[in-house]
Amino acid sequence: MRVLITGNRGFIGRVLESRLVASGYEVEGFDIIDGLDIGKPELIVERADGCEAIVHLAAVKNADATAIMQTNLQGTWNVLCAGAAVRTRKIIFTSSTNALGIFQGEGVPEYLPLDDDHPCHPRSSYAISKRLGEEMCRHFTESTGISTMCFRPPGVWDDSTYHEIVVARGKRPEYEWDPYWEYGAFLDVRDLVDAILLALQKDLKGFHCLLLAASDITTSGKSSLELVREILPRVKWKGGDEYKVDPYRSLIDCGNAQRLLGWIPQYSWNKSLKSERARRPPCRPGKHRKAWRSR
Repeated sequence: MRVLITGNRGFIGRVLESRLVASGYEVEGFDIIDGLDIGKPELIVERADGCEAIVHLAAVKNADATAIMQTNLQGTWNVLCAGAAVRTRKIIFTSSTNALGIFQGEGVPEYLPLDDDHPCHPRSSYAISKRLGEEMCRHFTESTGISTMCFRPPGVWDDSTYHEIVVARGKRPEYEWDPYWEYGAFLDVRDLVDAILLALQKDLKGFHCLLLAASDITTSGKSSLELVREILPRVKWKGGDEYKVDPYRSLIDCGNAQRLLGWIPQYSWNKSLKSERARRPPCRPGKHRKAWRSR
């Protein structure tokens, strides 16, 4: 299968391209670093020609509102139109949990755990652009019949991120929830790439919009329910006994992604902590033991 990846030179794009090539896919890249701008629809059509699928990663976040809307909205529309022009079979769009309007301190959820049915009330330019991008995909599928899949990941991490979080919390424990709490949600970039690969392989029709997250929360020790009761005590709790069986269970319900794609995240906070401890030098015996433990 030949696949066009917009933003293939970015953080997620590099990992995805490598994985697809290793899996036997033919990848066509499209990135601003190479002078390929999603603001130019004719270039997208040229690169998308012959591609059975498009994975749309290209976006901007840390820019002024006008630039965000021009790139994230007009750019997404250009990608969709290119897909229609070359009659691609499916388009995968990376949205964000920010589309819900309750991440990065924008608002408070109506209930927890979060699921795909949670209402969206985006406020920032970036969050609005992602939410409207999803709606464009929905209406695009209705009008063209081309399948679209929108993924909503939280913060996407790699190996270095786990270490950075541990170090930051060691210096300032309240970093876990200050200036805002992200519900302990994250997603390893390798698990996101797995979900995209499964979406390329599955013959799913229509429009789908799915939350993706790691199976557990990133926490300094408190359970999921303890953190909810401490930080958001007035938010309606919809969890059940599963949070007694698995106290650190994710507060993002990815059941639909698991049912539709057979996707199960492989990288967790707990596993990362075990790896982090394994990388630390062993305790030195003798007279240095006390000093070593104090570090």
